[in-house]
Amino acid sequence: MSPSALVGRQRQLDHLLSDAARVGGGELRAVLLCGDAGIGKTRLITEYLTRTPLARTATGACLELGAEGIAFAPFTAVLRQLVRDGGGAGGVGNRTAGGELARLVPALGEAPEVTQESRARLFEAVLTFLEENALPGGLVVVLEDLHWADASTRDLLVFLLRNLEAVPLHLVVSVRSDDLHRTHPLRRLLPELERLPGVGRVDLEPLSREEVAEQASALGRQADPDLLLERSGGNPLFVESFLADPAPLESALPDGPRELLLRAVEPLPEGARQVLGLASVAGDRVEHDLLAEVAEASGVGEGALESALRQAVDARILRATDTGYVFRHALLAEAVKEDLLPGQRVRAHRRYAEVLDAGGSVLSRAETVAQLAHHAYAAHDHPRALTAAWAAAEHAAATAAHPEYLALLERVLELWEMVPDAAERLGQTHGELLLRVCRAAQIAGSLRRSVRHATDGLTSLDLAAAPETAARLLVARARAYKDLGRTEALDDLRAAAALLPEGHPERAAVSAATGSVLLVWGWDTEAEEVTRAAIEEARACGDRTSEADALITLGSLLDSTGSAEALELLREGVRIARELGDVRVEMRGLNNLGNNHASRFEFEEWLVCARQVQERRAELGVLYAPDTSYVNGMPEALMALGRLEEARAELRASPATEGRVGALHQAALGQLAVLEGDWTAAQGAVDEIDRLLPWDTTPPVEHVLRYNLRILLLVHGPEERPAEAARLILDGEADTGLLSRVRVIAHGLSTMAGVAWRLRRRAEPADRELADELAGRLLATLAREDWPTSPAGELTRNACAGFLEPDPVRALEHWKRALPLAARVRWTLRVEYLHGAFWAAHEAGEAELARELSEGAEGMLAEFDARLVHQHVAEMRVALGGALNPSVVLPAGLTRREAEVLVEVAKGLSNQEVGAALFISAKTVSAHLSNLMAKLGAKNRTTAVARARDLGLV
Repeated sequence: MSPSALVGRQRQLDHLLSDAARVGGGELRAVLLCGDAGIGKTRLITEYLTRTPLARTATGACLELGAEGIAFAPFTAVLRQLVRDGGGAGGVGNRTAGGELARLVPALGEAPEVTQESRARLFEAVLTFLEENALPGGLVVVLEDLHWADASTRDLLVFLLRNLEAVPLHLVVSVRSDDLHRTHPLRRLLPELERLPGVGRVDLEPLSREEVAEQASALGRQADPDLLLERSGGNPLFVESFLADPAPLESALPDGPRELLLRAVEPLPEGARQVLGLASVAGDRVEHDLLAEVAEASGVGEGALESALRQAVDARILRATDTGYVFRHALLAEAVKEDLLPGQRVRAHRRYAEVLDAGGSVLSRAETVAQLAHHAYAAHDHPRALTAAWAAAEHAAATAAHPEYLALLERVLELWEMVPDAAERLGQTHGELLLRVCRAAQIAGSLRRSVRHATDGLTSLDLAAAPETAARLLVARARAYKDLGRTEALDDLRAAAALLPEGHPERAAVSAATGSVLLVWGWDTEAEEVTRAAIEEARACGDRTSEADALITLGSLLDSTGSAEALELLREGVRIARELGDVRVEMRGLNNLGNNHASRFEFEEWLVCARQVQERRAELGVLYAPDTSYVNGMPEALMALGRLEEARAELRASPATEGRVGALHQAALGQLAVLEGDWTAAQGAVDEIDRLLPWDTTPPVEHVLRYNLRILLLVHGPEERPAEAARLILDGEADTGLLSRVRVIAHGLSTMAGVAWRLRRRAEPADRELADELAGRLLATLAREDWPTSPAGELTRNACAGFLEPDPVRALEHWKRALPLAARVRWTLRVEYLHGAFWAAHEAGEAELARELSEGAEGMLAEFDARLVHQHVAEMRVALGGALNPSVVLPAGLTRREAEVLVEVAKGLSNQEVGAALFISAKTVSAHLSNLMAKLGAKNRTTAVARARDLGLV
């Protein structure tokens, strides 16, 4: 039997083969293969690849190079293999996003110029390429050693797992679980991956006593299985190493696993051990030509090298490949390297750096610069490490590897002080380098690091000597502050403008950015003044990008007025951005144009804009872009049109995303769940928003999403809790300015006003005091001069005023102004306005109007079979004293008979009198009363009646 026979892994192999069978049926499957080093992950994968029924396989491994690592290394290897095998190369030039894959596989041609959308396009290109190569017959993609993966590799893996669906692809990912220290990024990521559809986890456990004995037999050795298990811990690699050791098992007491592995190296001649040491410094694998150059530079001739390599291969320490050598296990490479003396390691790193720098390498350009940066840094060759890290950073930028680009630039920053002529070597000043680092941090999503780098640069910079650099650093910090939701952004932008003279070509960009920040914070008057000035500045200096950006900001500002000028400005901004190829400005403009139509209740036009955004993003290859907030346009427009099933289908079909975009997606799903009474799904959406938007790292403005959904759940959930909702609203105002950000939350204010209305109808003094406090805050917001005057703004203002006015006669006047506007609202929340107007009419004594409003709400049931509509209709029918419609869903889970009992109890009748009125026994009345009190959370009849009033039943 072969020494590498598979032992003790049949169950795991069956799992992989079972997954492969499902993949063959057109289903994506992924498995996380986890276990300690030496436990047999690679051996299991090798066996699976020989038995898989799927047509094609491709393998890539992550490399342990630290900050200088090659971004996307395992995916690059997979793509190269698939392209080399020929299946799918045709797709590269057709469907697969033009030449985006050339960023990773240069053989495919010249990569396009890097833009802000390049990363999204690259991810989508990889997705499409794998989809194409999975047909026909299925595809296995193996990614080994994910514990060494760079951030970009992890991001791409998550993207693929979230967005590959009905594709015959089997993704097998190995992870060394004993390497996952407390702060390792996989510690948080792995549980998230396991929750995704189609993703499973297989853990490889140590071998049992019987399996250890079986492995010994397969190796042709006899050993005491109990002693062997005790010595090896059931680790197959250690079992093999113990059995290969000529010393008796009883005396084999190495200090640890690495010392055990080194026992295979110790018998080799000095020359072989020297070559193994040189090879180990390269990692667990090395190209022959590179090793030969390094060996020669270290005094090892060609003959001696060949002899040493032959001895290492015969001893099963190295395995020869087509172009080089691989250590039998990464642990063995680590053990050999750690056994070197510090001076030996530094000298070996220096030899590699010298050979690579001299061009003596068969590696690709990307691999060469990454290896050079790694070895020069490890050799303490600071000048060479500086220039190598700079070159590696440029390569990372060209492949849209944003996290690696940032890490490498920070390495350059670290080395700057150690290299006196750093500026001459790189052709950059220190301020320019810091500016580049700031921008890289923003693109990578590390906003706080961007702020720190900018602050560091501004502290050390002579503002008078370098005003332009200072202004750019201020703008960079302002952009980070803006995304963090901090008003310091305005201070920095104003300071930047002061440093730039009139007519400076960058002033327009600063003014445009200032206008957009003022817009977000709701300072509309100043925002309009600054933005109009920005348009003039941009036109004067020919900065069309800033002109388009400012036009869209101004159009968005005027959106609140409902003016025709707003539409014209937005359309012009979109036209210019498209002409310039500025995708982000164009998408922002189209999105805001849709919002403009929405504020006018022009929902069909909104849907057209949303569809244009989606089509344009698909055309540009950024349909799956995780860094835009436009994925919800279509479902939100469909919801506004009342086409709830289509909206749900769009949400399900939308690309899965993280961060703010994912939170927006969950907010829409949660809103639908509340309308339909699916409390589990609604709470799940709240929990997911909490995960996607951590409190400590998310800008305050983003928390509006979680507040709005929680408020809806408390108001319309299974147990109405208006007091809790009111306190949440007030907390939200303190935390994030929930009631102050008029432009952001105006559409949710009527629900908040409804909370105050519900509290005022309660008997408890504390509830009334809370209602008064909330009403005072809301009325102050409604009185603001910058309140939107668009149709949507007018509807919200009058609806809020109707809810907040204690006098029903005056409240009805507000509702009469709101109702014509509410009639233009097409979806289920229209019932909220009908419900509020109904109660004002009912309590003001306008019975006919109240009945009309009730009938109008009931007429919605034919169009919207949503729980929210049922609940409000039930409350209105009961208030009018009419018979309950059996199809109407009553609030708090009450049955029709329980509601009838409660109505009679509220009249002050005894159980016997209620029974007589409803033609049932007093005992049955008592049973119904007990049930309904439990549902309402009421301890006695008085509390139950009060809760019934809160729900509008009496």
